[in-house]
Amino acid sequence: MKVLFLSSWYPTKANPNFGIFIKEHAHSIKVAGNDIVVLAIVISFGSKIYSKTIFDYEEDGIRNVIIEINTRFKDLMYYLVPLQYLIVNRVYTKLIQPIYEPDIIHSNVIFPSGIIGHLLSQKIKKSHIITEHWSRIKSLMQKPVLSKMAQRAYKNASYILPVSNFLKNNIVSIFPDIETNKFIIVGNVIDSEIFYYKKKEKTDTIRFCAIATWANKKIPDKMPEIFIDALSQLKTKTNCNIVLTMIGGGDKTDELKELCFNKGIEAKFLGYRTKTEIAQQLQKCDFFVHSSSIETFGVVVAEALFCGTPVICSNVGALPELINASNGILSENTVDAWVNSISKAIKTTFLNEEISANIKDKFSLISIGNKINLVYDKIK
Repeated sequence: MKVLFLSSWYPTKANPNFGIFIKEHAHSIKVAGNDIVVLAIVISFGSKIYSKTIFDYEEDGIRNVIIEINTRFKDLMYYLVPLQYLIVNRVYTKLIQPIYEPDIIHSNVIFPSGIIGHLLSQKIKKSHIITEHWSRIKSLMQKPVLSKMAQRAYKNASYILPVSNFLKNNIVSIFPDIETNKFIIVGNVIDSEIFYYKKKEKTDTIRFCAIATWANKKIPDKMPEIFIDALSQLKTKTNCNIVLTMIGGGDKTDELKELCFNKGIEAKFLGYRTKTEIAQQLQKCDFFVHSSSIETFGVVVAEALFCGTPVICSNVGALPELINASNGILSENTVDAWVNSISKAIKTTFLNEEISANIKDKFSLISIGNKINLVYDKIK
């Protein structure tokens, strides 16, 4: 199957982690035996009024045509979907169409890529599929024109592939007129060659790990203060040795360092790390902690489970689809609830190797690729 894979979230040299999960989906489609070309338009803030650069290269057997737009009017450009479509269509017509005719257009995230994919699919008369990762779809309802464009793209898509049941239900609640038989759940890819079970060394210290971008936001989606406070209270009550490893950057990092110091928590802040380095930390730690307000999938939670590490996390979004009594604890987002959840986890005997074995086949590269292939087969 020849697949034109569209996205507005995709890694670049300047931001190699941006949309990395979408790149992993592309890799899974290739591994499953398809001929895939990635066409991405990525908009970032720049000092110039407008500049456009096109990168055309091959990586892991996949041709990548990346349109990078830098502009001081990033927000305006982001919402000018018709203009983005004109740019994408021009690049497709000039660089891709002469030597490659896709059987399917596969877009990622309804806004703006899914809308662009719908317009392009109408032009070249090809089936359109949308994979959905976005947790902020409801915000489109505040923009009537874009909302109608998104609804039209969803309705005309052959299939919609949310990464979780939670996200599917979210889309259906916002756009109830969309046929539910269009939805097929296909999760994110976890690299089982990087994230895998490794026997943990026993120590007298209880080792916790957390991974996120620690950023100040008007509406926070990550709430590390909850588990830091809970760990502090637990340490005071039990006098146990606790070490917390925090991975990831962000403008909140210094504030969290000070909080850990004030709460008496020995914390190591490692900054951004490669996937391999993250896996090494997950393999070492006893528990992974993740307090958040919303999760459409929970990649870092799944990565921890692949390493056989039990998870203590918020009972929100798609996380209950990953966590059960055999691999972790779900907690409500209060400090008292987190103290009880961590205490319960410490007293529970988790079978680390079984945790890894029970999840690794669900989200591996070939497993996700095969699930997507089954969708492609339905529209041949």
